Amino acid sequence: KRIIKDHSVEKQYIRAIYLNSFNGKPVIRELHLGGGTPTFFSPKNLRYLLEGIYKKSIIPDNCNYSFEGNPVNTTVEHLATLSSLNFTRASYGIQDFDPAVQSVINRIQSYEIVKRVTEESRKYGFSINYDLVYGLPLQLQQSIINTIKKVRLLKPDRIAFYGYAHVP
Repeated sequence: KRIIKDHSVEKQYIRAIYLNSFNGKPVIRELHLGGGTPTFFSPKNLRYLLEGIYKKSIIPDNCNYSFEGNPVNTTVEHLATLSSLNFTRASYGIQDFDPAVQSVINRIQSYEIVKRVTEESRKYGFSINYDLVYGLPLQLQQSIINTIKKVRLLKPDRIAFYGYAHVP
């Protein structure tokens, strides 16, 4: 087991593992930065990660790059950084706008916060996707209806509507 104290060395090591898994330079036509919320990384660290991958890859003109963002912590700096790195699609996990449901799933974000990040994303040319979830704890049919009504006002380009699955 190797202990790495210098985080820049650790980042280079992780990037090398990824890039060395290819035979030759990879062509990155599509990229989705997700699997959680990458906007928990600072814009500086996102740039460092992606530019390191881009340097050893082929980035075609017609690439399709998207990211998942948390409306609460996605900043204008995140959007500017990701836009400058060829990202054109933003996906935000809304789940439900009901405060009781948000509290029990520990995902508190007001309509106003979602509206702000949506408007800021559009200024950078991002198309917008919202993830909505049904079957959440404490969720009622009326809260789903209310959430959909609010979402319609924001006019996302896409909506993904998932059934809740509890995975410990």
